[in-house]
Amino acid sequence: MLDSILSNIEGSISVGECHRFWVRYYENESLCACSEKMWDCELWRAVDIQLINKFANYDPSEFKKKVQEIQFYKHFHRIPSLLSSEEWTHFSEVVGTFYKAISEISEKKVIIDSSKSVSWAYMLQQLDGFDVRVIHLERNLTSVANSWKKSIRLPEYPDKEMYMPTKSNWVVTKSWIKIKSMALKLKRKGPYFFLSYELFIEDPQRWLEDLMNFIGERFDIDTLKWQPNHAIGGNPMRSSLQKIEIRNERSNTEHLTIFERIFFNALNGVAKILLS
Repeated sequence: MLDSILSNIEGSISVGECHRFWVRYYENESLCACSEKMWDCELWRAVDIQLINKFANYDPSEFKKKVQEIQFYKHFHRIPSLLSSEEWTHFSEVVGTFYKAISEISEKKVIIDSSKSVSWAYMLQQLDGFDVRVIHLERNLTSVANSWKKSIRLPEYPDKEMYMPTKSNWVVTKSWIKIKSMALKLKRKGPYFFLSYELFIEDPQRWLEDLMNFIGERFDIDTLKWQPNHAIGGNPMRSSLQKIEIRNERSNTEHLTIFERIFFNALNGVAKILLS
């Protein structure tokens, strides 16, 4: 939802979860949000060509391993020193070229990357030549847990049945708390904006004004529409091209037991006090 709202910024392009490029593009099994197979998408094909032409030693399969290593790097706080090492200099150069290529090919100056990865955002904050602004959109733990209990088919895989994974209560809790605690690093490193989903839908106009001030770009709040994009992965709702409506509806927790609701609600409250 937030990604699609920000796509209304003039001169912007939504590219979804960029860190997935090195899997989704080269496996060529999923669709870009433009409805073309990733390999056939003009944007992503042109980006790949630029990477191949600029780096003689560019190996997508090896680079994918580096991306995954960043994603699951155990010593998160050491990422800045890691990227400055001789081994990882090439990685930083490729990532920088990747984003510059997106901007040049699309002729857009604002890139909206909705990667749900604190490590990836922290890595981007270390790169030179980019004005990285992090928006941390958080939904309460109970709603998140309920969402991960659903069985939802991924529409970007047209030739086979692929579903979003379901997660146990322990994995959901650990991931939510880990993201919340790691995000404190993002807050200290550079421009950072925390946005509670629940507060946002209660008063979207107020928060959209704050967001525009944070980003430094304007868009018409009253005429928000789904914009054509080249998103990789992400929520299936991106494939729609309609007017965006923000509704304040009560969260559905039908996939949780009453005991799970009590547990997650209590933990949500404690975490917000200790990790804010």
